[in-house]
Amino acid sequence: MDRLKIVLALAAVLLFNVIQGVLCATGTYRLVTTLMQNYSKVVRPAESPQDAIMVAYGVALQQIIDMDERNQILTTNVWLRQHWTDASLRWNPEDFDGITKITLPSTDIWKPDIVLYNIADDKFEGIMKTNAEISHDGLVSWYAPAIFKSSCKINIQYFPFDEQHCRLDLGSWAFTINHLDLVARRNSGDIDSFIHNGEWVLKRMPVERELAKYDCCEYPYALLHFTIVVQRRSLFYVFNLLVPCMLVSALTMLSFYLPADAGEKVTLCITILLSLTVFLLLVAETMPPTSDVIPLIAQYYLTTMILVSVSTLLTVIVLHIHHRGAYASRPPAWFRKLAMDYLARVLCLRSCRSLHGAQTVPRISFENAPAMREVNNTMYKNVNMDCNQLEMNNMMAATTKRDVLGVGRRNRLQQTLDLIAGNLGKIVERYEEEDMDKEMRFEWIRIAYIIDRLFMWVFGLTTIIATLSIFLQVPSFG
Repeated sequence: MDRLKIVLALAAVLLFNVIQGVLCATGTYRLVTTLMQNYSKVVRPAESPQDAIMVAYGVALQQIIDMDERNQILTTNVWLRQHWTDASLRWNPEDFDGITKITLPSTDIWKPDIVLYNIADDKFEGIMKTNAEISHDGLVSWYAPAIFKSSCKINIQYFPFDEQHCRLDLGSWAFTINHLDLVARRNSGDIDSFIHNGEWVLKRMPVERELAKYDCCEYPYALLHFTIVVQRRSLFYVFNLLVPCMLVSALTMLSFYLPADAGEKVTLCITILLSLTVFLLLVAETMPPTSDVIPLIAQYYLTTMILVSVSTLLTVIVLHIHHRGAYASRPPAWFRKLAMDYLARVLCLRSCRSLHGAQTVPRISFENAPAMREVNNTMYKNVNMDCNQLEMNNMMAATTKRDVLGVGRRNRLQQTLDLIAGNLGKIVERYEEEDMDKEMRFEWIRIAYIIDRLFMWVFGLTTIIATLSIFLQVPSFG
């Protein structure tokens, strides 16, 4: 009885193994076993050694991860799409239950050695090892995601309104065109699934095929150049770098409007110059250190710094003219006429012209001195006549002693009047000199005021022209 049970158990196990083997021998398992029986993934699967395997290659750009301007490296997330024909992976669907397509790990089949020529990754791990789809006619379709770090020559001439052209140079590393012919699946890369980027706008992604000839090989290598054309979103840089620079530059106008007696004109110009220097250092940190071109924003900052430096020089000239009346003579006639007549009329400074034409500043002319002396002499003569009349009266009624006393009083009175007349003359001359000094200083102050307004308008117009000439260089503006 026990032997019968053992025999039945062995028979059941044997029957199960037979049934399982039959089931496994059908369908996909039998197909994969048959294909991989004598398959080698290191052998180029061509019909004959002379035939070239044509690989249709495509790239779908998913995301721009990073654009490192200083190191000139572009990091992108892409989906790679490759199609080629493997002559060793063909079968008749009728022999395998009508199966027309199977999926195999990409590590078990031959793959073209397409690499990124301009790679800039020190830890390159290659493409993700995804499965490949194989058709019964030997067509292999392999879709795999990858993250590429490629070198990209950054052109910062129009920064921050620049447009960058970064290429992905893809091609076979070992096979020339007589063994592996690389062609593009489409006329351009696929950008339909591109993820929005806050710094860059993807414009287009054209593809170009090149046959690169090297001295080492008889046949050229087929290369595909996928050019990623992106334009920088300039709003961030406009509000954080350009607008502050424009506002700081506009403050320079106040240095001309500030009165010369305030004593802060030069200080304001130097403070503005230091502020522009700080902003220029911030811009230099975000751009690659190159000497090929001068970035547009650097040109603008440099031009603004030059204008502010010139405005400082002009402010010093205005201050020199303003305080020149303290140690110099009157302004030359041609200088007064040029400033108070012509420049004041052009700049619509009517107050300065009226002051110059009407001579409203009170003054005492030097011609008043002889008249004052004449008045003093007349007063002296009248007093002398009165003294003579008094002397005659006294001589008729006084004694000799009283006559002597009268003569003494007359002499003292005459001396007092002479002293008063001399002092009055000196006072008049002193007031005349002070009035002349005040008028001379007022003339220099008025001329300095007119020239200061002239420099303000010249600086404003020059700043506007320089700004427009720089920003009109941008292709999108021009």
